[in-house]
Amino acid sequence: MAGRSTESLGVMTKSRTARIGVAIAIGLLVTAALAWAAKLAHGEGAGSISRVLFWQNTLLQSLVPPNNIGTPAQPAYEATPLNIAAYWASYPLGAFVYAVVAYALLSAKWRHDT
Repeated sequence: MAGRSTESLGVMTKSRTARIGVAIAIGLLVTAALAWAAKLAHGEGAGSISRVLFWQNTLLQSLVPPNNIGTPAQPAYEATPLNIAAYWASYPLGAFVYAVVAYALLSAKWRHDT
């Protein structure tokens, strides 16, 4: 940081705060948009596309397998409260991941522009 004036440090701090805010907003919007798109895809019978779009839920649900209440020949799966918790936890996980990616891209652009 040698050679920078106090003014430029203040601008850098504001810029960093702005990047964090913008990155969080992008993370929330991307998560909401992809969850909505996944719901539409699932409704149209495109389960594979739905699972890819809402990858964070697919990941968390794979960590909490449901109980088979059917027979081995005809399985019927029932969700547990852990599956519901995993579903709701997928939203903040997605928002966090997309916000980190957005922040990295915004920071790279900021470094390139200065």
